[in-house]
Amino acid sequence: MNARQKKQAEALAALSAADRMRLEHLAALAQMAPERLWPEIWQYGFDDVEESIQADLDADAAIAAGRTIPHEEVMAQARRILEAHVKPRRKAD
Repeated sequence: MNARQKKQAEALAALSAADRMRLEHLAALAQMAPERLWPEIWQYGFDDVEESIQADLDADAAIAAGRTIPHEEVMAQARRILEAHVKPRRKAD
């Protein structure tokens, strides 16, 4: 175990009961083990990780509800924009 991993393990062991519950709740939302989620929380903090997990859940819900634009449609539109505004490269003589 390197120094960084040791610090992470010590910080995990020192969590308050409230923070441990928050970690377990976030891990359940993210469908992963708390120990697997901990390094991200240790690096970015509870609030940022919670926001990220919620954004993922919101995106999954939007996709499931059909409130997104299919990848193929986005790429076709991007191609049309490029074709309309980008000049073709000139061939070297």
